[in-house]
Amino acid sequence: MNKKLKFTIAYLPVIIVTITICMISSCSNTDTTNTDNMVAIELALDAFVADLMINPPDSSTISDRVHDYLAKQPDSFFGATVTLLNTSGEAVYSPYWYRENGTLIEKNLVDDITYQIDDQDWLRIAIDEGEPFWTEPYFDAGGGNIWMQTYSVPVYIDGNIEAVATTDMKYAN
Repeated sequence: MNKKLKFTIAYLPVIIVTITICMISSCSNTDTTNTDNMVAIELALDAFVADLMINPPDSSTISDRVHDYLAKQPDSFFGATVTLLNTSGEAVYSPYWYRENGTLIEKNLVDDITYQIDDQDWLRIAIDEGEPFWTEPYFDAGGGNIWMQTYSVPVYIDGNIEAVATTDMKYAN
């Protein structure tokens, strides 16, 4: 089965299940907030990834595209990147835009050698598994420098993972 079709078919039930679980369970306010934010992030990032598949990202335009994507989102979307990969699946460019004091700030995660981008779960698992996923909550030292969760989605171009798109949310605990 085509990976794009597999992605589309596999992903849609996740949203329905997430919404249903929260609706029928007694979610706490924090759980409800996190769940609502997760659903909003999944919908927005999946739409962004669909656009990236139609109009493939490149290093000359991707920073502006990530900035524009994040600028249109609510403040619950803390940060976002699209990490461009080489043919070995290693990051070559990762313009990370995040919110700080009401403004959007950019840093290239590949340039920060202490961050070790190629070892980050949000990148590795998306590449290795080839499917969207949420990380467990973690403290992102060197990236956003907050407790967060990241939704990562591989970007397929001509059947190959050429990039990984992410959106981070502050983790409310």
